[in-house]
Amino acid sequence: MTHVIHAPRTLTRLGLLFAAALLCLMTVFGVSSAQAHDELISSTPASGDVLKAAPKSLVLTFTGDIKKIGTILELTDEAGKSFDSTFAVAGREVTVTPTTPLINGSYVLDARVVSSDGHPINKEIAFEVKDPAAAASSAPATASAPAAEQAPAAPAPQASEDAAATQPFAGMPAGLIWTIAGVAVIGMVLLVLLKVRRQNK
Repeated sequence: MTHVIHAPRTLTRLGLLFAAALLCLMTVFGVSSAQAHDELISSTPASGDVLKAAPKSLVLTFTGDIKKIGTILELTDEAGKSFDSTFAVAGREVTVTPTTPLINGSYVLDARVVSSDGHPINKEIAFEVKDPAAAASSAPATASAPAAEQAPAAPAPQASEDAAATQPFAGMPAGLIWTIAGVAVIGMVLLVLLKVRRQNK
């Protein structure tokens, strides 16, 4: 004679409550972790800008206050030459001032800062200076080669890290990933409970 052991209803209810609580926790912590870190929201000049006059300073604005400790800013040209500069941190803004005027050419500002929550932020701002007056004054008077034959300026490199912080997996936000994981866990728990109930019938 076969004896069937019935699973208590309390176990089923506890399993459902546990799965629901797990989903809520994963969703809350997943969304909060994706939104906790500060990010760059604007810069002057913006990445990809072509300026008709050399900027006297560059301003980066973030979503939260920036710490002075750990801030590293490097300004380089298209050949990789580094330019001396100073910086000042005032709340959410970081101002970078080159010590020498920038001439026509392509530049990249590599910014490494630390947000108010201690999270490091790495950004690259690429821009180009094309001052017509500076180009005319620097051209030799006896130059016979037409301007069209001069080597074109190298295109400004695009920032490689602008997309990522809030979309780590194939463009999906972290909160959505945690939600999918929670749904998967609930599905597994429900399948186990249904299997137990079918065996007990």
